[in-house]
Amino acid sequence: MEVLLEQLERFAEVLAVSRTRHASSWGRVAVRRSLCWARYLRHVHGRFRLRGPVRAALEGRLRRLRLRPAPLGGDAAPAAPCPESGPPLSFEGLGCGEQLLALGLLENASLPSPALHELLQRLRPEGPAEPSEEGLGNRLAELARRRAASQLLRPLLGSGPAQPDPVLRRTEAELLLLRLRQEAEAEPGAEALLLDRLWQQLPQPRWLAVVAEALLLPPAPGPRGAACAPDEDDPGSPSDLGPAPAAPLLAWLLSRPAPLAALCRLLPAPLLASLAGRHADLAEACLDLLWDWAGHLHFDLTKGAWVGSDPEGLTWERLRDCFRCFCQAPAPLSLQARIALDSCRARDGGFEAPGLSVWTDLERELGVEEPPGEG
Repeated sequence: MEVLLEQLERFAEVLAVSRTRHASSWGRVAVRRSLCWARYLRHVHGRFRLRGPVRAALEGRLRRLRLRPAPLGGDAAPAAPCPESGPPLSFEGLGCGEQLLALGLLENASLPSPALHELLQRLRPEGPAEPSEEGLGNRLAELARRRAASQLLRPLLGSGPAQPDPVLRRTEAELLLLRLRQEAEAEPGAEALLLDRLWQQLPQPRWLAVVAEALLLPPAPGPRGAACAPDEDDPGSPSDLGPAPAAPLLAWLLSRPAPLAALCRLLPAPLLASLAGRHADLAEACLDLLWDWAGHLHFDLTKGAWVGSDPEGLTWERLRDCFRCFCQAPAPLSLQARIALDSCRARDGGFEAPGLSVWTDLERELGVEEPPGEG
């Protein structure tokens, strides 16, 4: 394990050097060895991506890296102080190390002609490619497309709060579902790991907005390749997401209490009602959470209002707004919400006087009639 960790450090240094003037001393051998090194670490990534303890050790070492150039031997770049010229290498970056290295070298005007010629030869191999191996040139082109897309989207995203641009939000949602499908096809269960990382790393409001948009995307009109044929020039087109593109995302959300609670607490009530109306399982989970949170409210006689003791918990206003949107939604969500209200009130004692039951006061506030078929 220690040898592998040292290999990660050395490759991170090589990746940093490839983007600086110190690459001017690189030759054919240095380029060839660096690409072989990156290919080896790509296999490491594929082998350990789902092995928790090993992956955690690798990620820990990568986080502690100090990027500094080191001699590769032969005609490699000499060791010299070098500022960081890009983000530190991450574990996910190991899976596309060849592309990152090649892209850095192609953008580096200091790279000598022999080294550049060797790199271009590697990008256009003469022999037939392995059936299971996608060519470096194709993977580099995909990385370049993603980088170009990120450059185009960056001015729209900005550094401040997210803007409610519907086109941008839909694009982000489609890209998320496409990435989940690719992860699932590469390794069963990898899509859940990706969502766990995104949940931990991204700001909650923006992440939840993209998740909501993804869950509201309409399914494809038919089986893949039937009513909506995939784009031959781009087999990974977001328009070909399949008949149930959000199923992995919904399954992940329903199995993760913290993201589900954040969704119910932070999304605008009308948007939450739209999600619940689209997905019956999500509606049931949201109603269960609302019922649980309402149990933590108590009536403050001095304020004449229902209040909560937990600042992170549900407020009376949030409970009222969610149930109002649920009850005003189309069936079956509206009927389901009204039945839940009536059931909770009966379970609470069926009091008529205000201030004794949060559910009695909620029904009175909303003016909800008794659901059909009840009582």
